[in-house]
Amino acid sequence: MSDLAWLLESLEKDSGPDNEIDIAVDLVLFRPDARYTSVRANAAGTKLVYTKRDGRHETCWADDHTLNAACRAKAADRVRALAQQAKPQQAKP
Repeated sequence: MSDLAWLLESLEKDSGPDNEIDIAVDLVLFRPDARYTSVRANAAGTKLVYTKRDGRHETCWADDHTLNAACRAKAADRVRALAQQAKPQQAKP
């Protein structure tokens, strides 16, 4: 099972907050920008470590993607859209 499939399945389960899933969502949705070049989970897997353009690091909590059903649905929609972008486009006859 791909990482995105696992993540979607986890988000679609109706369960309580889950920091592991919150971190996974933030990791797959991350895109480098003017402030941050990369992100990774810390050694304990409890927080995110962002690398800034100047090489410094910033440690943060993950967003609450699993806080409630609405948050889970929004995160699932965003991950699903990412999965659609990743699929190779099929040529039309």
